[in-house]
Amino acid sequence: MAITQKVDYGPILKKYNLTSNYIEEFGNVRKIYTSQGTFALKGIPIAYGEGFINSIEELYKKGFNRIVPIYRTTEGQYLVRGNDHFFYLMPWLQNQPGSERDDRHHQLFKLLARLHTITAKESEFNEEDVKKHYESLTSQWEQRNKFLETYIDECEKKLYMSPFELQFASHFNELMRACHFARGRLDEWYEKVKETKRFRTSMTHGKVSIKHYLFDRNDKGYLASFEKTKQAPPFNDLVSFYYRTLRTYPIQCNDCMDWYMMYNQHFPLREEEVQLLLSYLTYPEPMFRVVKNYAERKSVKSEHKQVAQFLNAYWLNKNIEYFASGIMQLEQEKKEQQAAAELDQSL
Repeated sequence: MAITQKVDYGPILKKYNLTSNYIEEFGNVRKIYTSQGTFALKGIPIAYGEGFINSIEELYKKGFNRIVPIYRTTEGQYLVRGNDHFFYLMPWLQNQPGSERDDRHHQLFKLLARLHTITAKESEFNEEDVKKHYESLTSQWEQRNKFLETYIDECEKKLYMSPFELQFASHFNELMRACHFARGRLDEWYEKVKETKRFRTSMTHGKVSIKHYLFDRNDKGYLASFEKTKQAPPFNDLVSFYYRTLRTYPIQCNDCMDWYMMYNQHFPLREEEVQLLLSYLTYPEPMFRVVKNYAERKSVKSEHKQVAQFLNAYWLNKNIEYFASGIMQLEQEKKEQQAAAELDQSL
């Protein structure tokens, strides 16, 4: 939630014995220039406060110290209340390393793997809960698929389709193929997890982004923005990262596969985790939402903007499709190597 109300930062900074000379705004972050140095003051919703601090302290206890340092007030507090937000103070770090070599994404994924490794734990397997999750998700997707199939019938009955309806009809088959692919991966996960009877969680960052990977003067990298940290399946961080990264013009992101492989070198995902990752990633939820909003006249945007919105969602789906095919190929190669190794052992 963005900071919309005017905030008097003087009393907040006084809690740190600081006086600002100049302040620049960057979204929810304020760059504070003082005679003691340059600092970052970030505002977060009140509801995030307690969970945020608990997560930070838990990570330090686990030995994960690659967090942008958070300064305490003179009273020993991490957070200061200012209107409808909490604020916390950090050193101002750069988003790019000082050296010419830029391997930020590889470093980020290596650090993310470390975060997941040192906080990983085997959660109690509850077959009934797993079944409920599977049945709930399959039911939801089946309802969405029926909606799409009903709407395409309505569009094709028209003598003249609108520009949006024409785009939807043109890409309908690809849309449904993505739905069926995601369902197939979900089915594979369900069968595999019933067999292995195991479930792993880690402390997830919640909003992994290259923007949240910052560097000190020695080019040492730190993660920032842990407001949405929680114990969850580790691949959730990958899903959210790739959703944001691939939401762009049509590309074949081979680097995306390199980052994924870097992560797996340091925190190998299990077969069932990969299947669920692919399932969540490839179901074309953004395309469905755009179509549903248009069909139910929920959007106030112009026809032109809604067509553009649909095409953006379609490009995201195609970019994800290319990345997912790389993961599928990697998984197939693993199985072939494992089969060859087992054959060698039996000879």
